[in-house]
Amino acid sequence: MKRHPVAIVLPLFVIVSCTLCAGGELTREAELRALREEKSRVLAPDRRNRIESVLLWMQERKIKERLETPGAGFKGFRPKLGGLSTGSGFAFGVQFDRPRTWSDRLDLSFSAAASPRKYQSYDAIFDFPRLLHQRVRLTASMRYRNMPQEDYFGLGPDTSKGDRSDYLYEDTAYELAAGLRPIPHLFLGSRLGWLHTNVGEGTDRRFPSTTSVFDEKTAPGLSQQADFLRGELFAELDYRDFAGNPHRGAYYRLGYAIFDDVTLHRYGFGRLEAEVQQYLSFNHGHRVIALRFSTSLDHPRSGQSVPFYLQRTLGGSNDLRGFREFRFRDQNVMVINLEYRWEAWIGLDMALFADAGKVFRDRSDFDLRNLESDVGIGFRFNVEKGVFWRIDIARSREGTRVFMKFNHVF
Repeated sequence: MKRHPVAIVLPLFVIVSCTLCAGGELTREAELRALREEKSRVLAPDRRNRIESVLLWMQERKIKERLETPGAGFKGFRPKLGGLSTGSGFAFGVQFDRPRTWSDRLDLSFSAAASPRKYQSYDAIFDFPRLLHQRVRLTASMRYRNMPQEDYFGLGPDTSKGDRSDYLYEDTAYELAAGLRPIPHLFLGSRLGWLHTNVGEGTDRRFPSTTSVFDEKTAPGLSQQADFLRGELFAELDYRDFAGNPHRGAYYRLGYAIFDDVTLHRYGFGRLEAEVQQYLSFNHGHRVIALRFSTSLDHPRSGQSVPFYLQRTLGGSNDLRGFREFRFRDQNVMVINLEYRWEAWIGLDMALFADAGKVFRDRSDFDLRNLESDVGIGFRFNVEKGVFWRIDIARSREGTRVFMKFNHVF
């Protein structure tokens, strides 16, 4: 019997990651510190170019940490860059944090962000991350989003980029989450929440509104929107050295979520998601091969359907970078990303990458045939533990796309 390609690849990921995580007593942080000190002794200041000098200045003064660390800024207020839906344009906002209140138990966070395309997001988070010696975490959150120019090309892998339309998507979410860390690297979590959704006419006048060119058959959930009771169970195994800028280790996630349509009883479904990330480093961590496999599989309840606005998509800065945001959409998706990364200067990594993936309706199409693909080059401006700005340039059969984001791709 022919073995499924994914059934061969996934065990290899696990074996390699466990081998990597078992060896090496010297942490990457110590290695980088030693290498940086050695480099500072042998390099004269006048040999650094201007870009490298600026990046080194940002590292030494911890500019990224000051912008992102809860409680930093002016009396808890700090700027918020990005964080909205892909395709929203440049987003800017403000965040207020009050960490370690209530006898060091509670972290409070409130944020608001908007973009020139009139995207908006507001959220409040009440987080208890240090219960029972940091083994238990409880979180309550509230969020409102308004996204008036979301793209929709239709369902399935055979849509045309000429079918582009846009719609307004609005949601309000309330959620309770609980997590347990029984052993190092392993996190077991659950979520329970309420999701209110709304779909309306898009505001991008360059394209027709989704509400005028699609119907309930070609865009399930377009005519009526439901309220959902949403629950999820998941497990994460994380061996990465730095989650914000990994150079070695691995990350695995498996989760199952239920969306129960409690108002219309037409759009209930379940969702199985899995993700594998693997990082192989060499040359003292200055060269990295990064690999990610991710999939999401939806199955509607009997007689019901998955609303188009909740279906997973491919295209954009986080998966198929050679295609426009939300270019492909269906009940099931899978994507593979491969990157070769190297340190060009202090504070700047470059990457050559390739992406491949597809959307599909039938589970029998869960294979490596008929994949959409792209290749490209990336620039990642970083500090030791995180990427604060990246530029990715990708080429696919539909042209060249350029993305500038305030986060790492994976």
